[in-house]
Amino acid sequence: MPVLENEIFSVSQVAETIHSLIGEIPALWVRGEVSNLKFHQNGNIYFNIKDQNAKISAVLMNYSPAKKNEKLLKEGLEIIVFGRISYYKKEGYITLFVEQIDLLGEGILKQKFEELKRKLEAEGLFSKDKKKKIPEYPEVIGIITSPTGAAIRDILNITKRRAPNVHIIVFPVAVQGENAPFEIAKAIEIANKKFKNKIDVLIVGRGGGSIEDLWSFNEEIVARAIFNSEIPIVSAVGHEIDYTIADYVADLRAPTPSAAAEIVLKDKEEIKVKLSHIYNRLTMLIENYLQNIKKTISHHGIQYLYNKLKDDIEQKSLFLDNLSIRLDNLMKEKITNIRHLFLTHREKLKILNPTNILERGYTITYYFTSNENSWKILKTITDSQKAEKFKTTLKDGEIITTPLKQ
Repeated sequence: MPVLENEIFSVSQVAETIHSLIGEIPALWVRGEVSNLKFHQNGNIYFNIKDQNAKISAVLMNYSPAKKNEKLLKEGLEIIVFGRISYYKKEGYITLFVEQIDLLGEGILKQKFEELKRKLEAEGLFSKDKKKKIPEYPEVIGIITSPTGAAIRDILNITKRRAPNVHIIVFPVAVQGENAPFEIAKAIEIANKKFKNKIDVLIVGRGGGSIEDLWSFNEEIVARAIFNSEIPIVSAVGHEIDYTIADYVADLRAPTPSAAAEIVLKDKEEIKVKLSHIYNRLTMLIENYLQNIKKTISHHGIQYLYNKLKDDIEQKSLFLDNLSIRLDNLMKEKITNIRHLFLTHREKLKILNPTNILERGYTITYYFTSNENSWKILKTITDSQKAEKFKTTLKDGEIITTPLKQ
């Protein structure tokens, strides 16, 4: 196809056409995810805003009114920005100049996630030294999840296949929705209060979903319930790529509910192999021990072996006798100390007893009034003026008198 000269455009002409067309686009709202975020020393912030199919370069100028909301710009957050589009002809790229920023949908949730994560990490809820060991061979497992979800079916199927002798206690809860965080936290609390000495490990989780679906496991009430649990907890939320606050707090994180069951439950065939190794090892040790005895008898004779065993028994007997004497002496010393302490306290109580002063010729005087209907120790002249009766306590009795009326 022949090309006419008047159909050929220069780069500048094409760039000018693009510039003119873009210049006609009014300021607009754009929704997308923040990526390639860079803070320049001059105060400007450069980033890309993208979705699955495209991305646009954006800049938040230092003088922009949106600068006050720059904290909303976080790598991976979903945002909406308002601004105008410019085309730089010389460099050949399009830039969105941002004038307003707001979070949207997942962006808000991701920001809440990061804020709570920082808070709980600072409090030590993610600390490795606080994490409890998952028992190697649990006999009873508690499962906190939806009774109708795929997670419970997967865990039960794996349990039946790998360890049918293990008992399962299911705590049915909602795993998404407004009440879900409270139900999950309450189930953890109930498991600890009523089954603490029965359940060896708890699996807490659900199958996959969006960030909104998994959000119950990002709530603070669930995180603190997991942290406060005395029963070890395995968190199993969503798919392998999904991370929740529950994963960070739990004693162990499993990528999926199925993986949690496989981690917690040793396969019966694996246990058989392990027991077989232990049996073979014990058999070998016993055989070696018997061989050593045979060699000893063969080399020294039965009398030598008998004498050696006799010496061993006598040494052990002597050790036990010495230990018994030491324990006996220790008990006597403890009893002597306790008796001495008792006598010391008894003497102190005797000295502090107020009635002992009566033995030295002192008396204690009480007064009585109808209004108060009780005897009280006479301390002041004022007390004596309102008295109706007096009672004087001596070492061998009491004297009751009435005051002289003027």
